[in-house]
Amino acid sequence: MFRISKLILIAALVAAPAFADRDDRYEQNVDRTLTYRGGRIVIDHSFGAIGLRTTSGDTITVHAKIRSSDPDLGRQISVEISPATSAGVTIKTHYPEIHWHGGSISYSVDLDVTVPANAPLMVKNKFGSIDASGVRASSEFTNAQGSIAARDFSGQQRIENSFGSIRLQNSNGNTTLINSNGSVNASHVDGNLSITNRFGSVNVSDTKMLSVRNANGSVDVRDVEGNAMIVDSFASVNVQNVRGDLDLNNQNGRVEVRDIHGSATVRNSFASVEFSNIARNLTVSCNNGRISGSKVGGSATITGGFASVEVSDIGGPTKISSGNGNITATDIRGDLTVDTRFGLLRAERIKGSLDVDNSNGGVTASDIAGSARVRTSFGSVFLKGVGGAVTVENENGSIGVSGLRGGCNDVSLRTSFASIKVGLPGGQGYNVDARTSFGSISTDIPITIMHKSENSLSGTIGSGGCRLTLSDNNGNITVGRE
Repeated sequence: MFRISKLILIAALVAAPAFADRDDRYEQNVDRTLTYRGGRIVIDHSFGAIGLRTTSGDTITVHAKIRSSDPDLGRQISVEISPATSAGVTIKTHYPEIHWHGGSISYSVDLDVTVPANAPLMVKNKFGSIDASGVRASSEFTNAQGSIAARDFSGQQRIENSFGSIRLQNSNGNTTLINSNGSVNASHVDGNLSITNRFGSVNVSDTKMLSVRNANGSVDVRDVEGNAMIVDSFASVNVQNVRGDLDLNNQNGRVEVRDIHGSATVRNSFASVEFSNIARNLTVSCNNGRISGSKVGGSATITGGFASVEVSDIGGPTKISSGNGNITATDIRGDLTVDTRFGLLRAERIKGSLDVDNSNGGVTASDIAGSARVRTSFGSVFLKGVGGAVTVENENGSIGVSGLRGGCNDVSLRTSFASIKVGLPGGQGYNVDARTSFGSISTDIPITIMHKSENSLSGTIGSGGCRLTLSDNNGNITVGRE
């Protein structure tokens, strides 16, 4: 029911409460039955609810209830129903021009329509709801200032609304949902689902292919049979159980991604990204937000900034770049490449090689199956259990290397204004070249000396073979046996 008042005339017409119990109120029923002859059924309505049902036959039934607080106005409201032709049927409500002279006026028309299930529809409404079920033909629904509820549909569907919610259940066909200033809920869609929304949440479960574009509203997606593409901003995004690939782009909202059976690409800013159970490859880019996750079946490429990165259980080569945030990487079943600034790196159980570029941050790594190369400054470097060659270039930070394994490991370590300490495995020969300035060189391993001075030492350990090159400025060098 709708009431005209001075405020509404100045601004916009809005829904009003139901009629007060008055003797002079006006009510009229309009009933009509037609035989469907083909074509499109058009419903053009406003200021009231539409209830739409379908039948397996060819009968169209229309029931309209006209209500008004003013009898003269009520008698001027009409429902026009065109004759049925092969081109279709049109059902349209008409309202008179209203001249307000004080007080208030309420009026509405509620429509209940039954149509053949296989008839294509175009349904328009405003300032009222639409409730439809059983539509089997390609159709369009457009509404404003009211909710839309649709269920048990087949065929291609387009549903558009504003300032009200959209709820879709059980649709067997490709479906497009467009909304603004209202939520969208869709479940059990056996077709491609496309959703566009703003200033409202989006909730999706059980669909084939999915595309979502939203703004200023959260997105929650579960159980997508194929690929999913999601764009959002200023709200959180939660995605779970996508059997295809995921492409997600968000801003200023937390992102959580789980159980992706294909590859996943995630972009975000100013909020965290969390992931788990990615069956194939993962690409994550997040500025000013924490990145964390585990269990990736393939490779991973991760870009962060101004926040920490924590990853584990990655099934392939992993690349991490970050700035001003600590990085933790464990259980990487491939090479690990790290490029960071102003943060600490901790890496454990790397099945491939380790390659690190860091500035103003320390590096601690252990159990590296392959080689290790580290460049950093203003931070210490501690490496333990490296199976290949070791190269460290540091400035203003100490270096410690121990637990070398895998046979002959060439070791090259360089730093300044800090110490170098190396623990060598027994039974392995080295060609030693150690140099420092304003520091000492000491060793508890027998060395066959070829050259020695106050600040340098060269010779062989055992029978030689592997290169051990140590260079320091303003720091001590210590070589010991493990």
